[in-house]
Amino acid sequence: MTNLPKVSPPKSRPVVAVLAEHWESKSEEGWVARQVAGALACIADVHIITPDGAAMGTSADGIFSIHRMAEPIEPSAEIRRDLLVRGLSRGGDCDSGPLPTELSLLLNRGLIDPWRRAPEILAKYRPDLALIVGHKNVGAMSALDRYGTDVPIAMLALGSDDQSLAFGHFDQLFNRAKTVLAITETERLTIREHHQGVGDIYRIGAPLAANPSAMSEPNGSVGDTGYILVLSGVSLDEKRDESGLCRLLRVQFPDTVVGIAYTDSFRTWFNGRVSTDAPIERSSDLSRLLAFAHITVDLRPGQLFGRHCIESMLFGTPIVVPRQSRAREHAERGRGGLWFAHAGELVWCVEALLEPTTHSALSEQGRSFAESEYGSTDEFIARVTEACGLTD
Repeated sequence: MTNLPKVSPPKSRPVVAVLAEHWESKSEEGWVARQVAGALACIADVHIITPDGAAMGTSADGIFSIHRMAEPIEPSAEIRRDLLVRGLSRGGDCDSGPLPTELSLLLNRGLIDPWRRAPEILAKYRPDLALIVGHKNVGAMSALDRYGTDVPIAMLALGSDDQSLAFGHFDQLFNRAKTVLAITETERLTIREHHQGVGDIYRIGAPLAANPSAMSEPNGSVGDTGYILVLSGVSLDEKRDESGLCRLLRVQFPDTVVGIAYTDSFRTWFNGRVSTDAPIERSSDLSRLLAFAHITVDLRPGQLFGRHCIESMLFGTPIVVPRQSRAREHAERGRGGLWFAHAGELVWCVEALLEPTTHSALSEQGRSFAESEYGSTDEFIARVTEACGLTD
């Protein structure tokens, strides 16, 4: 009888539990969490556990299994926590070390109880790795403590503000995580500065690409005119600093087409004339605007990493962003744009980028940076899986 070769049994995929306070994709934080879970799902069975949901149960969401506990965290609890962090941080006494018990209880109020069913789900699927979404997610940490098994913990920090990253109350999450995932270099360095004893901190970036179809046809309101695109982040009638900066740009550059995207409309100014269009709601419409713009001025880029700024750079469109924003990293480290601290600097930045030589240099540098840091899905998957210790 012929000796048949021995066949090893198929290796089972690891199981990863992703514990997220919310499961959505509209915010930068929610979108990034989905991308990270998707990367893990390439080599693992991923179970999303969240207090969200109108009804308790398990369902499929593409490549994930989602376990909704139907005890959504009240917005008031998150607002109270964030206001307390902001107020206590101003005093400078709460950046390290444990807080008084009364303050800890107040910070955690309404954030722990919605996770009471999570240990049962964890016990059912027995994950090889738990990924906590958000460095303020004390409820997920409490659920893992009650689960009682020494499962390795990774954390997607989502540290969109330096105050909460440095706040001592959240040391418990950093100290328990064997690895921490940051999106930008700025976030990674901030974590390293305030959490000396934390384990490995990885910058994973995000998977983005320039949509080729966006170059097929320009927006009808601004055309292919070498326009300045302004992403205001405010409504037309809102009385905010950004509104004043929008007025400044359209007055300061009357001979250049200025297209301003408000949250409730899109308006175009040229030589004192204005035209009004519907608000930009579809991502494909925004991509077209970014692709054909000469400059993108993002007055309120996303707090986590400034997704639209990276998309702009992928199209070779330089950016102008506020100095204190996370998007400054792309302009400075990626040399794909400029940043401003006040109205005078904003005007100077736009004037500089209207100069052909400066524009050309920053366009090429920015595109190269965005493609190398954010333009490869395969590299993003590799960074995430390596950071979480799940590489083959």
